[in-house]
Amino acid sequence: MILENIEEVRGYLIKEGLIGKNTEVEISRLTGGVSCRVWKASSNKGRWVLKQALDKLEVQADWFSDVERIHREHKTMEQIGLIVPDSNVPKVLHVDYVNHIYMMTCAEEGVQTWKDLMMQGIFNAETAKSAAITLSRIHSLSDKVDENLKLEFSDQKYFEQLRIDPFHRFLIRKYPELSAPINKLINELTTQKTCLVHGDFSPKNMLVQQNGEIVLIDFEVAHWGNPVFDPAYCLGHLMLKAWHLRKYPELLGLIKTFLDHYSGKVHNLLCHLGLMLLARMDGKSPVNYIQDEELKQLIRVKAIEWILNEDPDADVWNAIRSQFE
Repeated sequence: MILENIEEVRGYLIKEGLIGKNTEVEISRLTGGVSCRVWKASSNKGRWVLKQALDKLEVQADWFSDVERIHREHKTMEQIGLIVPDSNVPKVLHVDYVNHIYMMTCAEEGVQTWKDLMMQGIFNAETAKSAAITLSRIHSLSDKVDENLKLEFSDQKYFEQLRIDPFHRFLIRKYPELSAPINKLINELTTQKTCLVHGDFSPKNMLVQQNGEIVLIDFEVAHWGNPVFDPAYCLGHLMLKAWHLRKYPELLGLIKTFLDHYSGKVHNLLCHLGLMLLARMDGKSPVNYIQDEELKQLIRVKAIEWILNEDPDADVWNAIRSQFE
């Protein structure tokens, strides 16, 4: 059963005993993701978000993933709740293993994603700092995760389905000459398992509160793995915003703040960042806001140069800064 419309969501909430038959509730569908149906429900009892996994992602290419990943997501959220402050991650309120649904608390009214704020020309260094500190805590305090769940999270099948296959392996088919360095990056991500990794640490998954701090969402790609993936993924998105918006000093400021406050120890970050940039040009899910072919080619050239970089401790900040100064 996939919840297709507002009435079906209302009926589901009643059937599960989450609201009464006569409860007045306002329901709306939230947009922005491609892997799940997400609904917001508001009543005089509170506001909640209902999320249901899709087996076929809503993108142009054929892209499938096991709907059981939704349960990895809510289990991860519960564990991260032991690591980061309550204000930085939603609380899980209801779980449905049959229909692959869970319900969580909703962020404060009027919040926007960090991506949307940047697209509007709002560049708050406090948000970059909050993102970096939150990620640092997740990576460095992963020993707090339940031992049995560490073993479960070490199964990276959802990471393979949602990242390695549509990013890395898809690119190998397009760029066979890069197969050796890309396979090396795959090996680093899938064998060097040292901590809890979010797997989708993107500005679109960070809701920005009034104080500038983030609420982190979308944990369905979370796994026990190599922490380098998360900063590479986030920095890639920040760089793409810089190229697109042509707000170079503003985005460089956010990138520098993020790097200054991320305290994790990662290796080969520049290569993984290059892979992220190339994947957002030519992977299964390219960014939709960069359409200029000349700019796309510029990004491809730089991405490939970085993928081929052989210094695992290359100065990432200076490499990024050189692109925009």
